[in-house]
Amino acid sequence: MRVMVRGVGWVNGAGTGRGRAISFATGGNEGLPKLSSKELFRRPFPRFGRMDSYSRTGLAAIALALKDAGLDEPEGEQNIAVVASTVYGSLSADADYFSTVISDEGRLASPNFFVYALPNTYLGEAAIYFRLTGPGFVCCESSASGLHGLRRGIDGIEREEYEIVLTGVCDVGTPPSIGGTNQISLGALFFVLQGESRTLHQPYGALTQDDMGTTFFENAKVNNLNDLAAICTAKIRIKNEVMRSI
Repeated sequence: MRVMVRGVGWVNGAGTGRGRAISFATGGNEGLPKLSSKELFRRPFPRFGRMDSYSRTGLAAIALALKDAGLDEPEGEQNIAVVASTVYGSLSADADYFSTVISDEGRLASPNFFVYALPNTYLGEAAIYFRLTGPGFVCCESSASGLHGLRRGIDGIEREEYEIVLTGVCDVGTPPSIGGTNQISLGALFFVLQGESRTLHQPYGALTQDDMGTTFFENAKVNNLNDLAAICTAKIRIKNEVMRSI
């Protein structure tokens, strides 16, 4: 079965973006940009500024991917699932929370930090704001390729468990209190996937999987999500240039 890529959105050291507006570039281990709810959301989102960095980054990439797919202004409930991958998850928020637990033997433990001490909290925020009714879960991976979550998303569409899936990766690294060097690209990158027969928006192209679980985009092997985003955005640029020349 062919599964279509309908939208792409990201936040990384090179900035923020969505596929139909700008070509994808990765920022590696550079610092992440400051995020503004007014620039990301069409309706007020007061809680956004109070979120931890991991949740803000993931939610921003989801918002940009949905906007790229034309799904960010729901008139009703949307049967969209979210399958996210992460290496570090909410480790920074966990460390911040436990620093308040340690002091005064836990009597001053911060409920504000505790709210975000789970790697899937931002999926719930996305579901509330964008009225998503599909399942949402986070896959903890040993690398930041995001391929496990991508495959799970494709499998769900092939089995008709949901109509549309947001799948991607989110990581903001290890907290300073723990130390160490981040070996992965920091930020978040999400894709909107949909079955071929149901896609109304102009897709970037088709994803397929072989019997061994290897994923391909337009017959080229997908090694990681960053490469997939770069190929998708380059492909849509070419399509648009051809259409303008006709």
